[in-house]
Amino acid sequence: MIRAALVLLLCAGAVQAQDAVSLRDAADDLAAIAPGAVIGVWTPDAQQTGFAGLHYADGPPLDGTEAFHIGSLTKAMTATLAGRLVDRDLIGWDTTIGDLLEADKAWHDVTLADLLTHRSGMAANIPRLRAILRPTRPAYVAHMLGRPPEGPRGDFLYSNAGYVVAGAMLEAAGGMPWEELIQAEVFGPLGMTGAGFGPPNAVFGHTTAGNPVPPGPRADNLPAMGPAGTLHATATDMLAFLAAHATRTPDYLPPGIWDRLHTPVGDYAMGWGLRDGALVHAGSNTLWFARVQVVPDRAVFVAINQAGAAAEAGTALALTRLAASDLPATPEDPPPQ
Repeated sequence: MIRAALVLLLCAGAVQAQDAVSLRDAADDLAAIAPGAVIGVWTPDAQQTGFAGLHYADGPPLDGTEAFHIGSLTKAMTATLAGRLVDRDLIGWDTTIGDLLEADKAWHDVTLADLLTHRSGMAANIPRLRAILRPTRPAYVAHMLGRPPEGPRGDFLYSNAGYVVAGAMLEAAGGMPWEELIQAEVFGPLGMTGAGFGPPNAVFGHTTAGNPVPPGPRADNLPAMGPAGTLHATATDMLAFLAAHATRTPDYLPPGIWDRLHTPVGDYAMGWGLRDGALVHAGSNTLWFARVQVVPDRAVFVAINQAGAAAEAGTALALTRLAASDLPATPEDPPPQ
């Protein structure tokens, strides 16, 4: 029997929910399509996390404290880091690649904002043959800035490479590696104590065929791609981050920075898609799948340790259910061991 449980933290003033969705049921549904699942929901009155399944196929059961890989959900964190540096005048939204990095002339006028909204014209990824060489971040950035644009500046072209270049700009402005900046400006202030880099050690991602891939070079994208999508985090970490965006926490970022992060150019803001007024995004490194949705009174996170079509559909359904339903006002009893 797949082990499932619910961890519940209720704030004072929570009221009895109507038509409440069971987080245990939602996690169990996800664990039917992947070895393991974690979910979390934040509202102004309650914060809940649920889990179900296993660390990896035929492995030990989850206990709800484990980190899952979040893929491109990292992009919103890189954009948030940018907001922190902009607030301190270390960089500007209109700072150009040419201001900070060595680049071919075609890239000189491309701005940080262009990169964070996927409107720089940069290709989606470094060429595969280059990726096989596992370049460092400086080598990755130098290669991309020595190539011609894939499309015109101003047109939407989703680009992991663009976020890597944005990360390099933040490194130049902040005077330290992106990894240190994200810890100092995002993880630390928001209390994301379980967040980190690359695949988590305890929980494994899985191929679409269900084969576990333990930590190692095959378990994630290049470390150089960190700013675009190589972070892991627990459900509690994710709710801390999402709650800051839902409430636009004023002692973390001023209103003008929140406005810029959340205002779309077309239907994409800075690290966020926009759908029916909600901030949304999905993330996957082809071995995991995660989704988030944020509105002012609710934030939802779902993640599983397998990717593929079933993962995309299942996480989308779970996100929709959790975003639309009331939550239990009292903890559910854990299942028998």
